[in-house]
Amino acid sequence: MEEAIATYELETGSAETAVDQFIEWLAEWGRDLRRRQRGLLLLTAHRAKGLEFDHVVVLDGGWDRFSRGEDADAPRRLYYVAMSRARQTLTLARLPGVHPFQKALQGIPAVLHRPAPVKLPPAPPELVRQYKQLGLRDVFLNFAGYERSNHPLHRAIAALSPGDPLQLRFGTRRWELLDGKGTIIGQLASRFKPPPGTRCISANVMDIATWSREYSDPQYQKRLLSDTWEVVVPELVFEPDS
Repeated sequence: MEEAIATYELETGSAETAVDQFIEWLAEWGRDLRRRQRGLLLLTAHRAKGLEFDHVVVLDGGWDRFSRGEDADAPRRLYYVAMSRARQTLTLARLPGVHPFQKALQGIPAVLHRPAPVKLPPAPPELVRQYKQLGLRDVFLNFAGYERSNHPLHRAIAALSPGDPLQLRFGTRRWELLDGKGTIIGQLASRFKPPPGTRCISANVMDIATWSREYSDPQYQKRLLSDTWEVVVPELVFEPDS
């Protein structure tokens, strides 16, 4: 976005323009940026329509499925769209088994066929991890509100910033969030459950929101001891137990 704004300022001489005109220019600038093929771009075949690239690799998997309302030839047409995005080289990957469309390409002189499977390196552990960015409905919003404004809990939350590490553990009834000093600074909603068969390996502060007595459910307002308080919203990282 910074590059787009700088380019627009140069083109217009920093003159004021209508918002609609800028949005239209930004869309065209974005399309042109993709055509320059800077680095690696991962797209679905649908998103690649209308674009061209010097080098294209079409991955395998799912090409025999079509959406509701589509005819049986829709996947074949989409595969052709993916292939025709290439300007210089085109690589068609194939998983073990029968491919729905590649058989028609066998025996064509222009096609370089490599039957030997490519030996891929072991997948890094990051690929099996699940990153969960929680929202306000995933946390116990009234947790800090049950303590007075001078309670150490509020100071502990005020000392946190986005990106700070947290700990996650299961308490008596809910999952609890702890800061680096081991202070409980929040709880997750009672309905929260980690992905099955996983364990949390990392947690950090994603956001810190402000909540108040006014926003709370009326049935809990009498128990609250603060008028306003802060709520820590975390990002959690899980990986398989095994």
